[in-house]
Amino acid sequence: MHYNFLIKRMICWSIGFLVVLPCSFTQKDHQLRKEGDEAYLKQDFNKAEESYRKALEKKQTETTKFNLGNAIMEQNRPDEAIPYYEDATKKANIPNENSASLNARSWYNLGNAYYQKKDYENSIKAFKESLKRSPTDIDTKKNLSLAKKQLIKQQQQQQQDQKNKDQKQDKKQKQKQDQQQQQQQQQQQQQNQKNQQQQQQQQMTKEEAEQLLQYTEREDQRVQQKLVNKNAKKNPPKKDW
Repeated sequence: MHYNFLIKRMICWSIGFLVVLPCSFTQKDHQLRKEGDEAYLKQDFNKAEESYRKALEKKQTETTKFNLGNAIMEQNRPDEAIPYYEDATKKANIPNENSASLNARSWYNLGNAYYQKKDYENSIKAFKESLKRSPTDIDTKKNLSLAKKQLIKQQQQQQQDQKNKDQKQDKKQKQKQDQQQQQQQQQQQQQNQKNQQQQQQQQMTKEEAEQLLQYTEREDQRVQQKLVNKNAKKNPPKKDW
């Protein structure tokens, strides 16, 4: 069985993703590529991938790369599919209807692969390239519009995330400053208490010194009084006759 046209794309709007089914030329294809096409139609994407890879080892063609990209995409591996779509887009400016269509579809599926990665900027670029080659394609226009909307949402979310991050950082910084201020206040209180204790100690020492001086003076006075009293007893006063 030979394929002389690009198989029609199947649309799945529930996830906003359009899938392009494999394509083949009317020329003699290697048996491996035929096996890949048949496996793809049976949704045996792993076997289709294996057959396309083997076919590329025999002959490098944009069609096989395109089909391999589709088989990989069906297995949710957009990172691996993108290089094959990019290679397929390089077949441009060829005056052949099938080749021109392949080029537009390669850009289209490249946009889908970037979309699945949530790389909406590159997805938009790819859809725009597809529209340059197929300006009337409704599906491409719809996907382009969808990618633009998702890009806006993504940018808004990034801005909100950055705002939340800044607020969290500001809160953390404020908590740190409050903690430092509290520590400084505690240190100041401790220093004040220490100074107060030192002042109290110094004040008590002064009072004790005054009390000691007063006590000494009283003792001196008492001793002097005793001496005076003792001398008075030894020398009684004489009568004047």
